Amino acid sequence: MACYIAQPDLYAALERRCDKVRKQRSTVLFRRGAKAFGMFLVIRGEVRLDFGVDASPALGSTCGPGALVGLPATLSRANYSMTATVTEDSQLGFLTPQDLASLLHEQPELRQHFLTILSAKAAHAAEVTKALRRNEKLHELQLGPP
Repeated sequence: MACYIAQPDLYAALERRCDKVRKQRSTVLFRRGAKAFGMFLVIRGEVRLDFGVDASPALGSTCGPGALVGLPATLSRANYSMTATVTEDSQLGFLTPQDLASLLHEQPELRQHFLTILSAKAAHAAEVTKALRRNEKLHELQLGPP
């Protein structure tokens, strides 16, 4: 579960606040490891989230309308944990960390939505870590000792 879908009231608040941008298929929105500069709201189209070449494609996901892409990193002002690539021409909303902080200050009732999303992110990160460890162990078994 790498896609976080906004509840209707959160979606409406974000859509009102965001800058709307159009992105073509194959556009990379951000790369894993890069410092977070903002988040995207998928209005129309699709965005693929994945861990890059060193992880299973099964650990990625495709996010459609209503998805919040890059939100956890933007909220925490950390690095992105995944790479986001547009998979079909899309209309997206973009918010900077400052835009998001301002929105939360003006509408504190939205904070619970973000706490729920961050909790889901933490649970997902634990699942991914387990999957990567299983894959490492499987790889070691297949190759044998050095």
